[in-house]
Amino acid sequence: MHFSRAALLASLAVSATAQTVEARFEDARNWATYDGDNTGRRYRELDQITPANVKRLTVQWAFQYQPAISRSLATPLAQDGIVYISGGGSTAYAIDGRTGRTVWRYDYPFAGSDEDRKRDWNRGVALSGNRLFLATIDCHVVALDRRNGALLWRSKINIEQPCLGSTAAPFVVKNLVLIGNSGGDTGLVRGFVDAFDTETGERSWRLYTVPKPGEKGSETWGDNDAWKGGGAATWTTGSYDPDLDLLYWPTGNPGPKDFDGRDRPGDNLYTASVLAIRPDTGELVWHFQFTPHDEHDWDANETPVLVDADWQGKPRKLLLHADRNGFFYVLDRATGKFLQGTPFAKQTWAKGLTAEGRPVLIPEAAPAREGPIVCPDIHGGTNWQSPAFNPATRLFYLIARDGCGRYYQTGYSIDYELGEAQQYLRALDIQTGKLRWEIPFLGDESQEINHAGAMTTSGGLVFFSSREGNFMAADAKTGELLWGFNTGGNIRASPMTYEAGGKQYVAVATKAGIFAFGLFD
Repeated sequence: MHFSRAALLASLAVSATAQTVEARFEDARNWATYDGDNTGRRYRELDQITPANVKRLTVQWAFQYQPAISRSLATPLAQDGIVYISGGGSTAYAIDGRTGRTVWRYDYPFAGSDEDRKRDWNRGVALSGNRLFLATIDCHVVALDRRNGALLWRSKINIEQPCLGSTAAPFVVKNLVLIGNSGGDTGLVRGFVDAFDTETGERSWRLYTVPKPGEKGSETWGDNDAWKGGGAATWTTGSYDPDLDLLYWPTGNPGPKDFDGRDRPGDNLYTASVLAIRPDTGELVWHFQFTPHDEHDWDANETPVLVDADWQGKPRKLLLHADRNGFFYVLDRATGKFLQGTPFAKQTWAKGLTAEGRPVLIPEAAPAREGPIVCPDIHGGTNWQSPAFNPATRLFYLIARDGCGRYYQTGYSIDYELGEAQQYLRALDIQTGKLRWEIPFLGDESQEINHAGAMTTSGGLVFFSSREGNFMAADAKTGELLWGFNTGGNIRASPMTYEAGGKQYVAVATKAGIFAFGLFD
């Protein structure tokens, strides 16, 4: 069935009251934000596609970017049967979720070259009522009318420091659109989270993730100017608990010398951390630092996953975090208290974690002139690829990597003569952190860095991808691999699912565009 353009636009003309927005945001048929909803779980209550019928999954439509981009990191969003995504050159598209036909396209007026446009990438867009938000190649955030792509406002992100981009998908909490920054490895910036009014585009607040002298935490940087380019960039998207009214945002590694911390003595707050923030004001409520004084480039820009579960016999609000340093953490998200930490990937840098969650370091693992071999390698036990959590199985799914590399104070190297790296889709028991099952990536897929994450459904499936373009589904309980399709294009984005016209679709972005799958009728 095909919609006329008039019918499509009419279907989008809905009220944007807070009550309506909240109801639509929670509707399982939609995928309204980067991780599906505010919890970061990448889980949807859609069950048409199951282990029993997933082999009937076929391509329903495909959409190609124009112009092509060097890589796509974006997760499509879907609302009321319309799919939205960002593309190369700071473009945005609205697509009919049943047919793949373009409803509208927006081209940001960027003055750079075509090559700059091809290299432009971000992790997607955000929705709120009739507004669509996009971070641009030249450090702006724009609001578009999601019904027709018209520009509503444009606001500048960078102030007080150079523009080095923003690759995160924006995130909407109440009447604010939130965005972070990139460039933490350069020594030119310190991280921040910006909040803009969704209606007007006016900046409401900015929270810097590296304190300046005199501010709380500044003593963890020594008495020099290292804090000015301290890093802690915020290039992934956060999560939000409306009951606690807390926003959770992860931060990157310290700079400017990733592997040599002699000029920045101390823990270097608030790098490699998760921050709990009061969204109305930008007030920092609590923090937890996963890797104090990081010298291995193990930023914490991995999704904070919010789960309500019994913990040691009592209901508790949990924050789950699989960190690049190779440990899986469980925190109390009301207070930031450390509850548990267990290795989920090969690691040789810490003897373990203290009762407060601080790593007990192995001194020989510090970067040095001779280049000690340390696990994980520079790419981490996992990276920014999205994990997923299924409340029925109580399992946490993530892309994990077992690999080691040499760390010098001047840099790093990965020497596969040390032993080939191996990547997996792994399922962890959140109560113990122990491995329940895993699916190894084979052949070239085992070593090439896979930045495509996971997604799970109430139908009992986990969807995931390989860098080489294989899109796959496994049984969420057992890990049995049930279905696969080669898209023919590099995949670095995480999948999503939505419903349109009463039918469930599963979609993933590739280098070339989007593939949407549904059951063969």
